[in-house]
Amino acid sequence: MINNYTYTKPDTIDKAASEIHDSANGKFIAGGTDIVGVINEKIKAQCPDKLVSLKSAGSDEITEENGTLRIGAMAKLSDIEDSEIIREKYRVLWEAAHQVASPQIRHMATIGGNICQEPRCWYYRYQDDKFHCMRKGGTLCNAMMGENIYHSVFGGAKVCGSPCESQCPNGTAIPEYFDLIRKGDLDGAAKVLWEMNPLAAVVGRVCPHTCQSECNRNEYDEPVSIRNIERTVGDYMLEHAERLIDPAVPETGKKIAVIGAGPAGLTAAYFLRKAGHSVTVYDANEKIGGMLRYGIPAYRLPRNILDRFAEIFTGQGIVFKQNVVIGEDIKIGELCKENDAVFTGIGAWKSAPIGCPGDDVKGVIGGIEFLKDASEHKEPGVAGKVVAVVGGGNTAMDCCRTAKRLGAAKVYNFYRRTEAEMPAEAEEIAEAKEEGIEFCYLVSPAEIIVKDQAVQAVKLQKMELREPDESGRRKPVPIPGEFETIEVDLLFAAIGQKVDPKGMGLDTTSRNWIKTDADHATSMKNVFAAGDAAIGPGTAIEAIADGRKTADSIHRYLGGQTLLRETKLHQELFFDPSCMEASQPLVLETIPVSARSLDQEDNSSASMEAIKTEANRCYNCGCVAVSPSDTAPALIALDAVIVTSKREIPASEFFLAGVDTSTVLDCDEIVKEIVLKADQAGSVQQYNKFRTRETIDFPIAGLASNIKLSGDAIESAKLVFSGVAPMPYEFYEVEDFLRGKAPSEELAAEAGRMAIKDIKVLSDNKFKAQIIKAYVRRAVARAIK
Repeated sequence: MINNYTYTKPDTIDKAASEIHDSANGKFIAGGTDIVGVINEKIKAQCPDKLVSLKSAGSDEITEENGTLRIGAMAKLSDIEDSEIIREKYRVLWEAAHQVASPQIRHMATIGGNICQEPRCWYYRYQDDKFHCMRKGGTLCNAMMGENIYHSVFGGAKVCGSPCESQCPNGTAIPEYFDLIRKGDLDGAAKVLWEMNPLAAVVGRVCPHTCQSECNRNEYDEPVSIRNIERTVGDYMLEHAERLIDPAVPETGKKIAVIGAGPAGLTAAYFLRKAGHSVTVYDANEKIGGMLRYGIPAYRLPRNILDRFAEIFTGQGIVFKQNVVIGEDIKIGELCKENDAVFTGIGAWKSAPIGCPGDDVKGVIGGIEFLKDASEHKEPGVAGKVVAVVGGGNTAMDCCRTAKRLGAAKVYNFYRRTEAEMPAEAEEIAEAKEEGIEFCYLVSPAEIIVKDQAVQAVKLQKMELREPDESGRRKPVPIPGEFETIEVDLLFAAIGQKVDPKGMGLDTTSRNWIKTDADHATSMKNVFAAGDAAIGPGTAIEAIADGRKTADSIHRYLGGQTLLRETKLHQELFFDPSCMEASQPLVLETIPVSARSLDQEDNSSASMEAIKTEANRCYNCGCVAVSPSDTAPALIALDAVIVTSKREIPASEFFLAGVDTSTVLDCDEIVKEIVLKADQAGSVQQYNKFRTRETIDFPIAGLASNIKLSGDAIESAKLVFSGVAPMPYEFYEVEDFLRGKAPSEELAAEAGRMAIKDIKVLSDNKFKAQIIKAYVRRAVARAIK
């Protein structure tokens, strides 16, 4: 059944553009050979609500005047076939148009429609979106690991943010720096991270790597070990920081105070200093790092890494003032008077109480407080004691393992759900088990049994799981009358953290977080907030992301341009062919349980060679559907200019691979005409097309060649393929190689070999290499006099 849509037939380009602009999801229709099939076959979940015909609005004239050929966008391909001017002077375009499908289709299809047609990939053309195709807004290109006989042999195209970077709270350009690693450019990879996440050496150790959970390799074997790669690159960043960090821009004369030297504050300080501002960081602790230093054990995050950050940032001109408590040693109002802006990232340093009778007696201690004391060697006599930790997150696991390494005789973990619902990382749970932690599931403290005003035991309410709650996990509910009691000497509460913004004088939310607007500004003029204090307790990467965004807000508030790095879309993406083979992810070497301690890191970073091998496992998650237009490469080979309702675009810049588009056109932008210069004297033009059926199929590979001779030598060469890459693919290196040389069979053969030296074949399309090689050789050989 044909879908319902409104059909209009305006008589001018302006009216046609207005029709689309005013519609929710309108589309232009030129010849109709493509869009009607798209609609009737229901290949998209949302079909157009309006079709705007260009048949009466656009020109179909083909005229030549003063050495310039103009082809109206509504000119049919059969009109181009019938044009003697095009046949004689623009032979490559004539041959391309002549080889499109069948005479019947050429009599309907227009050149404007032909260059704007949608991908011919069958995953894209399948009804609705069963394959979650990224060209239709999904995250997958199934052709990478599925049937790909007709797909790209020159990599993919970045259509949208890859699943890994989209899942990263900081939007880290993971595929981009992985690509640089594959190319052996570690400096380039490190610079990408310096531009987005200066604390990569931290994130590479403690991040919960949500990026990996969305890795498309999960569909086939195991995800790429993104965190382990970032860790090694992060170490490289620290080692070579002074060389890799771009110099700061000229001083702005603006002063900024940063409160808190945790992940949010350090990130903000770095980017604000990079922008040329004078930055002073005030922190209540003896050393920088905040929760990174005092809330994460050194066996997960060595302190020398944080010390190195202090050294690097100080070298960049950031001033650190430690042991300064805001509200006691200095008031926030004073900082406001002395600075143009104030950033506050005070963290969430209070543990949430257990919430049962007796939870305030001696021996019941907050998990964060315990970890901070342990990091400062002030822990409350854990050795030889029976310890219990309440909670199922990473902080709870850190408490369990820290207590065990401090010599606790026995360590329990009490959790009210099952292991499957625990928010802690799976590896943290597994390593806790290795170290002898005893897990007690489906229990919750109902009462702290007290003796001599100190904890003696915990009465545990047994629980069962019911329907999921707002977190998506099954809700634990008490089983009436079912309890058990376990004797303990110390009980650590690791069930959450609280923000304590008192003394700041800032408005707060119902959860006692600092209230901020969309630009991270607080209720006090010139004061901005980020990190745990503003968005609630979270991960280091979430705090880093919030710190970076808040630094951007402050910089723009002070009159600057955005500091945020845009995701680079529509670029060519390359991958290593080995990624299509089944493989196991990179696993770091871990020291034996018997050798583990509080101060020595449990894992060692991977080698450069190992991370390159792991980066080769990355699909790079681009679209490998090919550009199907026959006329597109011909227009590029002829240096055509495409004139639209808004601008003039060189044909070489007109095409891209994007979501729901194959061109750079805006949704209401219309191709009006194609302009060609007639200066083609002395050129040898040809369009070679490989297809399986003479009168129907789109190019499996099609080469538009335009070789201009001067005397016996090649003055210039244009070699542009359709059907081999997501966009028309021009062989710039081969063109440069040919320039100035006399055509010969030997030269033609070498050009053919050169054309396929960087080819990236998929599992089913190796045959395309020989077609490309033969067509390039044939094009050059044809220029032999």
